[in-house]
Amino acid sequence: MSTIRKRGPNQFQARVRLQGHPETSRTFVTKADAVAWATSVEQITKQGHGACFKEASTLSLHDALLRYQSEVTPSKKSASHETALINRWLKNPLASLSIVRIRGVDLALYRDRRMDAGISGNTLRIEFALIGHLYEVAKKDWGLETLTNPVKAFRKPKVSRGRDRRFEEGEEDLLLQYNITVGNLRLHSIIILAVETAMRRSELVGIRWDDVNLETRMIYIHDTKNGTARTVPLSSRAVAAIVALPHLESPFMLNMHCDTLTYDFVQACKSCKIDGLRFHDLRHEATSRLFE
Repeated sequence: MSTIRKRGPNQFQARVRLQGHPETSRTFVTKADAVAWATSVEQITKQGHGACFKEASTLSLHDALLRYQSEVTPSKKSASHETALINRWLKNPLASLSIVRIRGVDLALYRDRRMDAGISGNTLRIEFALIGHLYEVAKKDWGLETLTNPVKAFRKPKVSRGRDRRFEEGEEDLLLQYNITVGNLRLHSIIILAVETAMRRSELVGIRWDDVNLETRMIYIHDTKNGTARTVPLSSRAVAAIVALPHLESPFMLNMHCDTLTYDFVQACKSCKIDGLRFHDLRHEATSRLFE
């Protein structure tokens, strides 16, 4: 049976006692929430999932995140980014709570605080996607079938419109001429390749010389964002950019890290007094030119 006790002005304790099972309790702000939780626990226990519920009740979000990081994250292409995201969640006060205790309203409050701090809706959706997937993994792979996913119980922040920044008049020529002047022929070629092929930053830095066939004017991309290999055709301008690249003793065509590419591009834009342009905008520039 279950009992509901008022513990203070805004506290209601729900306590569930069933023969043959350990007593469990939890405190809520409203009586309605306390009653709903107690009813759910009774049903779960009577259906034979008491052990599952008990195991989930003793697993904190902190420990669940560490297990997820160990078992799930390494298989993802974005493992390093997800690790940073997990580390951020580990510092959140919610991490100390049992995964059973976290509710949609808790995440809604977190959403509001983050949005008040100026965090974009896109960033928050990525943060919540991690927690939502953790709960699904726990239900399907960790034997915690009775878990309720709190990410499905509140409104997600709206996604902002995609960027539509393109080169303004003279900006492309200004960037290219600047790189020639300072002797950064590699970045000069990279900008041309990005505009001519619509390749992503990660795809460009991952190209090996063995993947480039200038006779057929094709580049074979092994590692794409969606995990499917593809072949990219090269224009005459793109071929010329590849030929102009400095040939270093490296199997990689560019022989540089993604972050280095971004840093060089940002510095070039600053030197040319070009505001609001990101390297990824060159992909939008390329696809826009293709449709035009």
